[in-house]
This record gives sequence, C-alpha cells and structure tokens, in this order.
Amino acid sequence: MAPDWITLRIFLAALDLGSLTGAATRCGIAVSAAARRIQDLEAAHGVQLLARSARGVRPTAAGEVLAAHARALLAMEQRLGDDLRAMAAGEIGRVRLDATASVIVGHPLPEHLAAFRRRYPGIAVELAEVTSAAALRNVGEGRADLGFITTDKVVPPEIEVRPWREDRLLAVAPAAWRPRLPERLPFAALIDEPLVGLVAGGALAVLLEEAAERLGRALRYSFVTASPDAAVRLVAAGHGITVMPDGVMRVYGDHLGLVGIPLDEPWARRTVRLVSRPGPELPAAARRLLGVLSGSEGEAV
Repeated sequence: MAPDWITLRIFLAALDLGSLTGAATRCGIAVSAAARRIQDLEAAHGVQLLARSARGVRPTAAGEVLAAHARALLAMEQRLGDDLRAMAAGEIGRVRLDATASVIVGHPLPEHLAAFRRRYPGIAVELAEVTSAAALRNVGEGRADLGFITTDKVVPPEIEVRPWREDRLLAVAPAAWRPRLPERLPFAALIDEPLVGLVAGGALAVLLEEAAERLGRALRYSFVTASPDAAVRLVAAGHGITVMPDGVMRVYGDHLGLVGIPLDEPWARRTVRLVSRPGPELPAAARRLLGVLSGSEGEAV
C-alpha cells in the first residue's frame, strides 16, 4: 500500500501538532478517518509510525524516515502544481527564501526583492530569517527553495552554491572607547574585552567560538542577544563590545554613537553564498528569483 497525498499530509500535520485530533482538524477530515489512514499505513508496511500517549503522538524511528520522504514528495507535488499553474496563468507562484539577519540588514537583499516584485508581481516571496545552518538544512530538505548562508562550511554536493557578496567583521564598541583601542583589533585582544554575543548558534557565534578554541581560550559573554538591535543597544550603553558585519554596523553606527574596528584576522572577511537545489528541481518561480538575485536576469541592484 503506497501512501496517498492526503495520508502524508495528515501524518506530517500530526508530527507538527503532536496530535491526531489537531491533524484531522487541519486537514478537514474526521479524527477516526485520520487515525484509520495511519493505522492502515502502519499495517501495510509492518512498522509503527507514531508513538501514542496521553500527551499526544510523536514519530518513531520509522516515522522519522517516512517524514523525510513525505516532505520531499509533497514539495515535489507543490513544485509540479506551481509550474502547471504558472504555465496556465503566466508567471505566478510562491518562493520560500531563507536568509540570515546579517544578509537582510547588511546587504541589498531588500532592494533585490523590490526589483523582483516589480518584474514579477504575481510571484509571492516568503522570506524567513534563520541561521545559516537552518537555511542550508531547509534547502536540502525542500522546506526552502533558496537560501543565503554566511558560514564557510562545505555545502553538500546535491545543493548548488554561488558566491553573492562579501562582508568584513568588525568589533563594534562605544565611540568613547576608541582612544584605548588599536586601529585594527586582533581577536586575541578582543577576548579580553567584555563581550556582547549575537545570535547564539548562528554562523558568526560558531566562527568566534572556533577562533577562541584555536587560541585555547573560551569566550565569556556579558550578554547574548537574539538580534542586532539588542546587541547594539547594549554596546551603546557601555556593556561591552560585539562583533558584526560592516554592512550591519553601517545601519546602527552613527545614530547610536558606535565605532567599528576591523578584526585583524584572515577569517574576518566572509563570503555570503546563495544556495539552492539544482536548477531542474526548482519551480519556475524560484528559478526567476534565483536569476534576479544572482544578477543573471536583468535589473541587478
């Protein structure tokens, strides 16, 4: 028994919500019918897909395998529908784009998206702010069509990658601290300063942690924030120094009285990369956005 689209949607909804009742409501089907579909699928393949308890449901090991394939199959079905509708109605569709906060704030991504909207008003772009690791994972699993990453980690061979922009990491401090700091700041000296961390688990945090480990040191943060806005406000109040790309610094520096000091390290120059699934696997709308973002299709910003 091969699972059908409805059963796959019910199964994934149950995982998302932790409840068959919630999955049935989301999918517009009776709870008993939803449960029977999952039970029939389990019986047909001789495996338990959901572990059931008073607190709801969670996937078994076999359920995790089914979930991965189900997401890929439903993503393929979505791409097929998008392409057929675009052919019938002309240049319409939906694209999921993942990007880090530093790419959204510090690079001309908003301007590129505005240019894309002018050219293709029928294509909706869903922009999600995520970490580099999440963007890479989402593209690989079909949750996102395109993604921007700032990590220099190796990209799996099944994902296409293009260099997009470069940025430089700065130590951002209150302007009043400038006289006691050098023109260029070695990372070893930065570690001795009070630090304000930015986005724990993000590519920048991992980069700094790895640099500290190479020196046999550990980073000690006064604060760890989830957004550039919070980090620069803490720095402006004198709580310490943070590290951020030069493009992000330009947004905040002048009106908060901050100064950016280049980090004197080779790894402080980063390449922002645009990742996607292979072109033939992308829906038409995503291929259009890829062309505008990469500059291969008109109206570059």
